[in-house]
Amino acid sequence: MSAQEASTAHLLERPDGAEIHWDSRGEGPLVMVVHHSLWSYPALYEDFMSNMARDHRVVTYAPRGCGPSSRQGPYDPATDAADLAAVAEAGGGAAVAVAIAEGFNRTARVAAERPDLIGHVIAIGPAAAAFLPRVELEGSGVMAASESVIEMLLQMMRTDPRSALRSLLGMINPELSEDEVRDRLAAITQYVSAESVESRTRAWLEDDVSEQARILGERLWITHGGMDPMYEGKMRERVVELYPSARIVALEDGPISRPELTAGLVREVTGR
Repeated sequence: MSAQEASTAHLLERPDGAEIHWDSRGEGPLVMVVHHSLWSYPALYEDFMSNMARDHRVVTYAPRGCGPSSRQGPYDPATDAADLAAVAEAGGGAAVAVAIAEGFNRTARVAAERPDLIGHVIAIGPAAAAFLPRVELEGSGVMAASESVIEMLLQMMRTDPRSALRSLLGMINPELSEDEVRDRLAAITQYVSAESVESRTRAWLEDDVSEQARILGERLWITHGGMDPMYEGKMRERVVELYPSARIVALEDGPISRPELTAGLVREVTGR
């Protein structure tokens, strides 16, 4: 295993006693991967991280309630942002953060308040509209704005979290086969605690970081592409209106499916 491929594990103790595990590999400018902690896990982004580790230092971490980190709350946006800030500081700061879906909310908070820790944010989602607060989706007709769909999923998370996750995976990843959905579901349920999923989902739906995103200005890049069943490609114009200084980039087949394109954006930011 090369020096770039080798990963070093670290442990960060928080003031409330929670332990946050984080990993680093490679050398160079700091890139933090802030993954979606509801139905995702770091290994899904291995191709991107391996690419970046050739000339960057790559840091990823397990939020509380995930992986080897403490399975204790609270799972609110402020606590998650404070944990992320602590990891960024431990990693050396001045990071470019690649934030996936719900990971964008905590990243935007840290980057707006502490640009010395996170200088730029590259947000990844299926559609530009995924980064709008939910109130902006009202009346749009997209599936992500449907109260009945959201309430059904929340109720399933309370009564049958595994089935809820399976429904979500099938809904947002229609390209996956049944076997692929089953394998990903097994990995997610092992990595993420059911309690954290329900709590964070509710908090995410109610959260609004549009002010923080506007503060970021040109330091925010919004990337999207690929399958988009929840937003149907709508409301991009509203994203431009709400975040006029942000750079909005559509990537062929999506930023996750084409990790080399996302890596190219990071290198554009860091000058590598």
